[in-house]
Amino acid sequence: MSPGSQGPPAGFFASFVEGCSDPVVSVDREGTVVYANPATEAVLGYDPAGLRGRDLASLVASEAADGRARSVRERFARVEGLDDRGSFSVPVRHAAGHTVTFSVRFHEHATGDERGGDGSGGVPDGATGDRDAVYTGIFRDGVDEAGGETLETFRNLVEHAGHAIYITDVDGTIEYVNPAFTDHTGYESEEVLGETPAILNSGEMPDEYFDALWSTLLDGEVWEEEIIDRRRDGEPYRAHQTIAPVVGDDGEVSRFVAIQTDVTARKAAMGQLKQYRDIVERLDDPVLLQNRDGEFELLNEAVSEFAGVDREALYGTDEFAFMDAETAGEVDERRQSVLDAEEMAEYEVSPTFPETDREATFSTQRYPYYDADGDLAGTFAICRNVTDRKERERELERYERAINGATDLIAAVDRDGRLLFANPQYREYHGLEDRDVTDLTLADVVPADGYEDVERQVERALRGESVEYRTTRTHPTRGRRTFDVRYYPLGGPDDGEPAGVVGVLRDVTDSENRARQLRVVDRVLQHNLRNALTVVRGRAEQIAAGTADPAAAAEYVVSRADDLLETSEKAHHITEILSDAPETEPVDVGRVVREVVAARAEEFPDATIEGSAPDDGVATASATTWLSRAVDELIRNAVIHHDREQPTVTVSVEPRPESVEIRIADDGPGLNQMNRDVLVDGTAVDALYHGSGLGLWLVYWVVQQSGGDAAVADAEPRGTVVSLTLPKADD
Repeated sequence: MSPGSQGPPAGFFASFVEGCSDPVVSVDREGTVVYANPATEAVLGYDPAGLRGRDLASLVASEAADGRARSVRERFARVEGLDDRGSFSVPVRHAAGHTVTFSVRFHEHATGDERGGDGSGGVPDGATGDRDAVYTGIFRDGVDEAGGETLETFRNLVEHAGHAIYITDVDGTIEYVNPAFTDHTGYESEEVLGETPAILNSGEMPDEYFDALWSTLLDGEVWEEEIIDRRRDGEPYRAHQTIAPVVGDDGEVSRFVAIQTDVTARKAAMGQLKQYRDIVERLDDPVLLQNRDGEFELLNEAVSEFAGVDREALYGTDEFAFMDAETAGEVDERRQSVLDAEEMAEYEVSPTFPETDREATFSTQRYPYYDADGDLAGTFAICRNVTDRKERERELERYERAINGATDLIAAVDRDGRLLFANPQYREYHGLEDRDVTDLTLADVVPADGYEDVERQVERALRGESVEYRTTRTHPTRGRRTFDVRYYPLGGPDDGEPAGVVGVLRDVTDSENRARQLRVVDRVLQHNLRNALTVVRGRAEQIAAGTADPAAAAEYVVSRADDLLETSEKAHHITEILSDAPETEPVDVGRVVREVVAARAEEFPDATIEGSAPDDGVATASATTWLSRAVDELIRNAVIHHDREQPTVTVSVEPRPESVEIRIADDGPGLNQMNRDVLVDGTAVDALYHGSGLGLWLVYWVVQQSGGDAAVADAEPRGTVVSLTLPKADD
C-alpha cells in the first residue's frame, strides 16, 4: 500500500462531506434539516441553504408505490431510533418533479463531531443551534425511477481527477484505478487490477514504513506520508500519498482508497535549491541580492567575512554600511546602471573594509532579477575575489617590463623547439617585428650554419643543465657579432622535467672590439713611441757630441714627431669609433664622396684625385657617421704611400638594388698582405705596428659598424682597388 506525510489535516472529514458526490443530509431530533452538502443541489436540484429548516419528510415523494412514502415519512417525522434501523430505501422527489430512490442509513452523533463512517457525515459546529445531537445520512445509489439512469457523479469526479487514485480491498488487492493513475505510473488498469500496490514498490522504502502504514489503516485511521514508488518503465518517483479506510454498513473496514500526488519535480526542485544554497554558502566569493533601493535581501557568509559585520545586521542596509564611501558610491552607480539598462554589467572594484582593515579587488558580475510576476525587483551580484590574481598580473607585468626593456636578446622555447615568447630585442635582431612567434621554431630563426650548435646546447638545458658559452653570428646588416649565451631550464608545472628553455643572448661585440682595440692601440703606441724616442735620443746625442749636422738632425726629429702625432690621431679616432654605440643612419654616399674628394684634391695638388658619384639621394646607404673618415683614410693612404711623384686616385659610387658600393682605385705599389688582412677582416693585428696599418684598421671598424664589408683587388696595370659594400638604407 502506498502512503504520504503528516497525518490527516484538521477538517478532513468535513471537507470529505462537502466534496462528497452523494447527498449528505443531517436532521435534528424533530426531523428538521440542519445541514445539506453541495451534492444535494447537484443530484436533487435543492439549494442546501434552502433545505435547512424544512422537515426531511417533506422531501419524500408522495406518489411512491406500495406505501413506501408513508412509512418513510413516519420514520422521518420521529427520528429517535433512526440510527438503529439500518439501511432502507427512500423515494425522494427531485426539484424537477421526478422521483429518485436512494439507499440510506443514518447515524447519531454529537454536534461538530467530525467522525465519519459508512453512512454518516460530519456536521460543522453551530449547524444545530442549541440542539446537542443530530442524525446524518448519505443518500447512495440513487435510481431515477422516471428514467432508470444511474447517477455516476462520484465516478465522473474520480475519473477526471488529476491525482492518481486507486482502491483496494482489505487484503490490498487493487480493484480500481482512475485514468490519472495510468498517466502517473504508466500502468494500464488491466495490468494492475488483481495486483497489489507492491507492483509499484521501488525497494527504497524500509519494512518499518509499511508496518506503520498497515497498523494505521487497520485501526481505521488515515495514513498520509511521502513514498518513493517506481513507474512501469523503472523510473522512480516521489509521491505524496493519502490512504483512507472505507467502512461498510456493518461498521467494518471494507476497502481502502489511496490518492497519490506526484511530487518528483517539486522534490527535485527543492533538492536543487538546497544544492544551490549550499554552493552559494560555501563560496569564498561574496554573493548578494539587493532590492531596487539597494537594500540587501540575501547575502552569503563570504560578505560577512570580508565586511567584518554579522550577516543578519547587514540585511536592510547597503554597501555604505561596510566599505569605504568612495567605492560604495561607485558600486551604487553600477547597480543603478543595471537597473536602468536591465542588462548584466561586469566591472572591477577595490574596496577597503574598515571593520577588518582589509583591502581586496573584486571582479563583479551584476545582473537584474525579476519577481514572480516578471517585474524588475532588484539586482544580484557575484563578486569574485581576484586580489591574488591582480597581484600576480602586476608581478608578471613587472617581469615583462624588465624582459622587454632589457638590452639582451631573450626568448624561450618548449621541448619541441617551438618559441613560447621573444622580447622586442630578440624580435628586432631576427627580423620578426610584430609577428606571432608561437608558430615559429628555432630552425625558423637561427641561421642554418649555426643551428646544429644551438640545438645541442638547448638539449643540454632540457636535461636540467645551465649552459653558458660564447659564439659569433653574422647579421645581414649588423655584420659579425659576438654573443655571450646562457640557456636555463624552464620549470614545468609539476617541477618535473623542464617544460622548455629560456635563452639570454648578450651582445658583447662592442666590448670585445673595444678591448681588442685598446690592446692594439696600446701596442702600436708603445712600439712607435719607443722607436721614435730611441731615434730622437740617438740624434740628440749626435748633436750633443757634434757628430751630426744640427739642422739635418733637427729636421729628422721633427719628421718623427709628426709621425707620432699622426699615429696618435688615428688611435684617437679608433677609440672614438669604438666608444660610440654602433648606430647607423641613412648616409648620402654620393654627397660624402664628392666632399671628401674635393677636400683631398685641394690638400694634395700634385696628385690627381677624381670622383664619380650620382646625384644627391640616389645612393643612400645605412652607415655610421664615420663613413667620411674611412673614405678620407683610404684616399690619404693611397697618396701618401705612392711611389711616384704624381699619384692618381679615382673614387666612384655605384648604387645597387640592395647595397651601395664605393670603389677607391690607385696606381701605386699596392697593399701588402698584412694590410689587406687588416682592412678586410681585422686580422694580422699582431703584426700591426705602424701608422698606415692603424689607419686601415680604422676603416675596417667603420665598415663593420655600418654592417658592410671590404674587399681588396689588384688594379691593372698596377695599383690597388679597395671596394666598400654598404647595405642600402630603407626608403
